[in-house]
Amino acid sequence: MKRRTFLMAAAAALLAGAAMIAAPAQSQQAQFKWKLQSANPTGTPHHVLLTKFATNVDKMSGGRLKIEILPSGAIVNPNEILDAVNKGLVDAGQWWTHYAIGKHPAGGLFSAPLGGSATGLDQQTHLAWYLNGGGRDLYIEYYTKMLRADVMPFLYAPDGPEALGWFKKPITSVNDFKSLRFRISSGLPSEVLKELGGVPMNLAAAELIPAAERGVIDGVEWINPANDLKVGLQDVFKYYSIQGLHQAIDIADVLINGKKWRELPPDIQAIVEVAMTTSLYEAQLYFITENAKALQVLREKGVTMFDAPADYAPAWIAASKKVLGALEQKNEFFKKVLDSQRAYAKIVVPYTRETSKLSTLIAGAADSK
Repeated sequence: MKRRTFLMAAAAALLAGAAMIAAPAQSQQAQFKWKLQSANPTGTPHHVLLTKFATNVDKMSGGRLKIEILPSGAIVNPNEILDAVNKGLVDAGQWWTHYAIGKHPAGGLFSAPLGGSATGLDQQTHLAWYLNGGGRDLYIEYYTKMLRADVMPFLYAPDGPEALGWFKKPITSVNDFKSLRFRISSGLPSEVLKELGGVPMNLAAAELIPAAERGVIDGVEWINPANDLKVGLQDVFKYYSIQGLHQAIDIADVLINGKKWRELPPDIQAIVEVAMTTSLYEAQLYFITENAKALQVLREKGVTMFDAPADYAPAWIAASKKVLGALEQKNEFFKKVLDSQRAYAKIVVPYTRETSKLSTLIAGAADSK
């Protein structure tokens, strides 16, 4: 009995000693603190999602990497985020790769490909291409070789499909649509609207309502119901269609300064990578919920929903193919990315075309009595 008591006491002492040794070792591990600036204001969906990402990293790293989320404009303007991260003015930043389309046109193929790059890919299958079809390697090549930026980039939050937009009265045809002075995202979407004969205008969120009130613009696309509600577009426009193709796929990015990334030990790098992949899933579920709730609120505020004109989809896809075709003839890397998406689409689209029929049946069951 005495022997057993002695052995138990000795074991307890060893465990206590090990804990005392481990605790200082844990506390002596390197601590990292980053500032990550968003392209979105505080309180918007993306700010919420970034805070969730930072919390996940903090917990999984045992507090060794803490990320402070800053709102749009805290250090630099949204379109300056890549340069700021590259130069180390900010440790990390959130924006959309298509913001860099002025530097290289392939940016639009990663975060906002036109109607799935006219390949048949939707947001889910585009993410599958990114993670399983060679897309991520091309994505990193785009930033590090085409843009020559010392960053580690990640797609992190799918927020598409984006709405067709807000109007003062319903549009019934492509002719109606292209006659408007219409706020639309710069880059590939603007080029397609020009191809259709329309008048694209690019304005920031803070400019939208004043421009609409002054009659500078006749219609607006921003993001989706959850984001649009925050901007207050329902106070100026009363007609809304969410069936847009300009950014049927829209995925935000997080860029990390290369030096800051290389300073992290391998285990924390892995934690960040896992948290980023988790964010892809969490964002999809978040936007389904928030967009659904926002759409209900918009209807309660007197907003009338309407379907996109019947001739809109075929006209938009046809114009997209012309824009994409011209760019792939001019730019080798653009063609390389587009060919990769086309090859992946040939594999997955026949499958998703069949499974989408099931989705229609399920949705129809909800309406039946």
